[in-house]
Amino acid sequence: MRLSARLLSSEKRQAHSPCPGGPLESLISVSDLEKSYADVKALQGISFSVQPGEVLGILGPNGSGKTTAIKSILGLLTFDAGTISVAGAEIPRQRRRVLSRVGAVLEGARNVYWYLSPRENLRYFAGIRGFAHRQVQKRMEGLLERLGLAEVADKEVRKFSSGMKQKVALACALVHDPDILLLDEPTVGLDVEAAAEVRGMIADLAGRRGRTILVTSHDMSFMEAVCTRVLIVRQGRIVSHESLQGLRRRFSRKVYQVTLAGRPREECLAAIRDLAGLDVSECGRGILLSLLPETPGAFHRALDLLEESGLEPLDISTVESSLEEIFLDLVSRICD
Repeated sequence: MRLSARLLSSEKRQAHSPCPGGPLESLISVSDLEKSYADVKALQGISFSVQPGEVLGILGPNGSGKTTAIKSILGLLTFDAGTISVAGAEIPRQRRRVLSRVGAVLEGARNVYWYLSPRENLRYFAGIRGFAHRQVQKRMEGLLERLGLAEVADKEVRKFSSGMKQKVALACALVHDPDILLLDEPTVGLDVEAAAEVRGMIADLAGRRGRTILVTSHDMSFMEAVCTRVLIVRQGRIVSHESLQGLRRRFSRKVYQVTLAGRPREECLAAIRDLAGLDVSECGRGILLSLLPETPGAFHRALDLLEESGLEPLDISTVESSLEEIFLDLVSRICD
C-alpha cells in the first residue's frame, strides 16, 4: 500500500465523533439585534446564545460591533431592534433582576473608578450588587493577592499603569462571585505573565466552576486557549459561528512538512504546484505542502508524484493553522 493511502486511512480513523448529550438552557440569548450610530450600522441582525459553563469568544476587526454587543447585553446601550435575555431576564427592562449574577470588564478598564483605590472599588461594586463588606471580605483579599494588587490596594487607581488598571477591573468583575461574565478585551495592557494568570482564571471559572463567559479579545492565543466556540463578526454581521474544532475542520489550511532523501527535480515541484489547492515551498532537506481544507486529495497525489520521481518521504509532520491564521484567512476571503 502506498504511503498516501496509508496516511488517508489513518486520518479517517482519527476523525472526531460528535459530542453526546443535548443542548443546555442558555444563560445569555441574543436574537436579531440591531444597532445604528447615525448612518453606521454597528449591529445587523446578530443572534447567538451562551450556555452554562461555556466560553463564547467574539472575534472581529476594529469597528465590527464586538463592544456594542457587550454593552447592549449589559443594558448600557439602547439597541434599535431585537431581544436580549440574561438568565431569563429581559434586557434592559429587567436588568436589575440579574445584576448580582453578572460581572463585566469593559475595554480600557472603564468599569472602575480611577480616583478610588482597588480596595474601595471592590467594596463599592460588591455593595451595589447587594453584598455587605463582611460577605465578600475574604474573596476581596484573595483577588487582590492573586492579581498582584495587594501591595497597592490602598493607592488611587489613576496612578496605575494600564495593565494594573485592567487587573482592578477584572477583580471588580469577580468580587461578588458572579456566574455570568462579560469580558471586553480582558488582557489588554497585561504583560505575558499577567495575561497567562488571567487565562488560567478564566479557564478555571468556566471549567471547574461552571461559569458562563462571553469574551472579546484581539489576543488570538488567549482566545484559542479559553474559548469553546467562536463568533466571527464583520461590519456588524456574523460571518462564522463555530466551535474551535469546527472552525479548524472547515477553514484550517493544514501544512505538511515532508522530509526527503534528496532534492525534488524542478519538473516534480512544478507538477505538485499545479495541483489545485496546494502550495509548495522548499525547506531544508524537505518541502512544505500547504493544503486548503476542501482539497484533501491533492496532498496524497503530491506524495504519489514524489514517489514516482524516486523520492521516498523519510518523515511527515503536520502543523494545524492557528486561530489567528484562520481568522485572517476567513476575513480576507469575505473582503475579497
